[in-house]
Amino acid sequence: MNLYQYTAVTALLVTPALSWGADDTVDSLKRQIQELDQKVRVLERKAELDNETTQTKSQDSPRLTAGADGFSFSSADTNFVLKLRGYVQTDARFYFGDNIPANDTLLMRRVRPIIEGTVYKYYDYRIMLDFASGITSSASNDGFLQDAYLNVHYWPQFQIQVGKFKPPVGLERLQSGANLLFAERGYPTQLVPNRDVGVQLHGQILDGVFAYQVGVFNGVQDGGSGDSDVGSDDHKDVAGRIFFQPFKKSNVKPLKGLGVGVAGTWGNQAGTLPGYKTPGQQTFFSYVTGAGTNANVTADGRHWRIVPQAYYYWGPFGIFGEYALSSQNVRRDAGGGAPSFRDAHNRAWEVSGSWFLTGEQNSFSPVKPAHPLSFANHDWGAVELAARYGELSVDQDLFGSPAFATSSSAHKAKSWGVGINWYLNRNIKLTLDYDQTAFDGGSTAPRQVTAQDEKVIITRVQFSF
Repeated sequence: MNLYQYTAVTALLVTPALSWGADDTVDSLKRQIQELDQKVRVLERKAELDNETTQTKSQDSPRLTAGADGFSFSSADTNFVLKLRGYVQTDARFYFGDNIPANDTLLMRRVRPIIEGTVYKYYDYRIMLDFASGITSSASNDGFLQDAYLNVHYWPQFQIQVGKFKPPVGLERLQSGANLLFAERGYPTQLVPNRDVGVQLHGQILDGVFAYQVGVFNGVQDGGSGDSDVGSDDHKDVAGRIFFQPFKKSNVKPLKGLGVGVAGTWGNQAGTLPGYKTPGQQTFFSYVTGAGTNANVTADGRHWRIVPQAYYYWGPFGIFGEYALSSQNVRRDAGGGAPSFRDAHNRAWEVSGSWFLTGEQNSFSPVKPAHPLSFANHDWGAVELAARYGELSVDQDLFGSPAFATSSSAHKAKSWGVGINWYLNRNIKLTLDYDQTAFDGGSTAPRQVTAQDEKVIITRVQFSF
């Protein structure tokens, strides 16, 4: 065998061996790749399962939020919610004039923690207390406990509310105490209920174009609050209100903010009657009170109210007004003789307007500053100018013989005021008001409320969350 033949035979023997070795290597690599691919698939699936588990736990976990609107705890599906809110108002009052009975003072006007939320999606609740310096404890607990009610709302058109809350009467009374245009509400609010215990049917139709409320309540005197019928009667009051915003859904922007309505109450009442106050919170009218042989005037019979009301908002401009007529049968007892009776018709009205210099959209609801105060960004919050005029007239028959009103009472108060509100942000608001009140009737004796015009400056620092 020559060299050539030997080389050829060797090649023939070696080539299959090399080929067989390459095939084994390729097969081995394929197996490894398949094993790695399987492991990767297993790891990817495990990661998917872990991610699904994490998302499920996240979806089922309760939520905690905190911000300008307060603190909120809720279930993942928001069917259960607990909100912690509140507001605090610190006021200062400065009176001008000689021999006035009121003293300049600083006071805590409102200190109100609020607990509200939802259970089982359709049941809303609210509890609001007040610990301000002007509140005192009483058997009826009508001062500390402001709101305590449950509202059931399966349908927005048909809702039921039960507990203690504002009866649906006064327009400005229905506005939150943290959202007032002036530090003190106007005269019509003194002739309507503050808060009462009852049950109310209410709803909104056509997404708020038409709203209604009607309810049965224990019944309270003008401006009064009550937790129970602890007085001299067991009668109940019926209260109702309808309110229209006819252009709310229209394309006519200048008319979208128009709202008109009317409210009223009907019932029978007995017991103590309230006095009426100026914007500076001085009492300018009060009924005669006494015991034994002294005269005493009380509510005694039919009491009804009628309150037409309206507002209009367009851009930064806003105006609202209302008129209130309160008719109450009253009784005067004195010295065991025959009682005297009167049907007192007391009236009040006001018009208030405001303008946001910083361009915010004015509203009956709380307004949010477009640019909160920031010296770094040269933003100054929201600035609002306000003006108001109002009158309260007491029935002249109460000043006849026998007199149902005290000798120092005026039968009419006329007030005008101007103010400025500075919203530093959604939580802090500063207020500066000037109010001036003139009286018809009353006393000219020194240190009497009605002896001279009331001139008062009221400032307020409000923190809300």
